[in-house]
Amino acid sequence: MEREFGVKISYSKARRGKLHALNMLHAFGASIRGYIQYLRSVICVDGSHLKGPYKGTLLVATAQDGNKQIYPLAWGIVDAKTNKSWKWFLSNLKDLIGDSKELVFISDRKKSIQKAISQLFPSSRHGCCIWHMEKNLIQRYNNASLLFLFKRAATTFQVEDFERLMGQIRRVSERAHGYLERAGYSFGSRALFIEHRYNIMTNNYAESLNSMFRKARSLSITCLVEHIRSTMQKWFYERRANAEECSTLLTPRMENELRTTFENGTRLRAHVLTNNLTQVGISNDTDIVDLSEETCTSREFQLNHMPCVHASRAACFRGKTLYELCSRYYSSDYWKGAYSETIYPVPKEVDWVVPVPSANSS
Repeated sequence: MEREFGVKISYSKARRGKLHALNMLHAFGASIRGYIQYLRSVICVDGSHLKGPYKGTLLVATAQDGNKQIYPLAWGIVDAKTNKSWKWFLSNLKDLIGDSKELVFISDRKKSIQKAISQLFPSSRHGCCIWHMEKNLIQRYNNASLLFLFKRAATTFQVEDFERLMGQIRRVSERAHGYLERAGYSFGSRALFIEHRYNIMTNNYAESLNSMFRKARSLSITCLVEHIRSTMQKWFYERRANAEECSTLLTPRMENELRTTFENGTRLRAHVLTNNLTQVGISNDTDIVDLSEETCTSREFQLNHMPCVHASRAACFRGKTLYELCSRYYSSDYWKGAYSETIYPVPKEVDWVVPVPSANSS
């Protein structure tokens, strides 16, 4: 600092300044722009402890691409998972992605995360990772029937089924039912959740990312950040190459899912009700599909934005292609777009372009 800027500072102040600089948010422009333009607005957040000499915590925010792969958005290195740290991390993320009513966050039930999201993203929705709720149920009650009913209740698409299953949970354990009620039904339920969390019921993507960097979390801060950058560079290159080779309208994984849905739908019967409505099912187990509104009474169609078996059968019966009913976020074009940019290595320090402060800057 003295040699380059003519400023004398103590060693302790220099060290504090270095640590402050290292604790900056590491968001990659390529992934942020890819997320904003080509990905569904569902973000998983989580944190994990560092194991190096400086300790601290790595906070991450991830999304999911159209091929249902982990899509890292941002990283932050902080001292601990505190209210202040989460607020700082998410405020930086908000500067990059903004706030909207379509935005959904998925996390565990830590109050520091809930508080930061409610303050910084008032228009967004916040959903709970059902895996964490399941862990809490195991620790508190450890009842196999209870866990089975909870999983079904959390993942069902229909409100009536959710209420029926919650009634069964109450009969198994009044205390467990009270715990879920206090947590908030909509917080951990797909059927009651406002807006769309699609297939994302856990924050396993964020946790998987932290697990993948388990060894790297023992490195020094700068080495950890470089390891993250090089990993993302590799992912973007490989996935961009895969996307460019993709010849189907949907991503490979979604193409397979659509094919399976179509095959299962061929076993169902379809009957015309009106110009727009089609009754689909077997015997008394039927649902009504409205292709003009892209809805099904099973609610799977509109919540996942992919045809369910009923919508698949109705579309074929009506002479419509299934691709017309799939969200653009699952298309191979959007998959390519998400990885269209390149993540470059950090250049040598001699090549850095450092802005010169103006005379009026403080």
